[in-house]
Amino acid sequence: MKITRNQSHYIIMTVIYNELNDFVFGSGKIYRDARELISNLCEAPFEQCDPFIIKVVSSSLQNYGTIKDAFVPHLKNWKWERIPLLTQAILLMSYAHFYLVEKTDKSIIIDIAVSLAKNYIDEKQASFINAILDEVIN
Repeated sequence: MKITRNQSHYIIMTVIYNELNDFVFGSGKIYRDARELISNLCEAPFEQCDPFIIKVVSSSLQNYGTIKDAFVPHLKNWKWERIPLLTQAILLMSYAHFYLVEKTDKSIIIDIAVSLAKNYIDEKQASFINAILDEVIN
């Protein structure tokens, strides 16, 4: 099955969210083998999944601490741990996409993140994501 870039972003967000849930509510480990989930969402064997998906997921999870630390100074009156997990997943994905996987125009990264937030969270979180990414991504 051919996956569009929009579908890729949905898959990435979903996998990272799942991993964050496992960390907070389950095993306490931030990076486990996400191959099975990626494969299921791509509806293909892992080896046939889009390398972009694998790179962004891996970069997001393997660099969790560094990425989190990049956002913390910009969280006015917020703590990272209090941010909803799906919002965290979108922020992690956006940072990794921009800084660790491929340099893409800042406005495109923010548009993708805001679009995902509007579709799966709410307008308030979309505004928060827009503002924080605008500060963190240079």
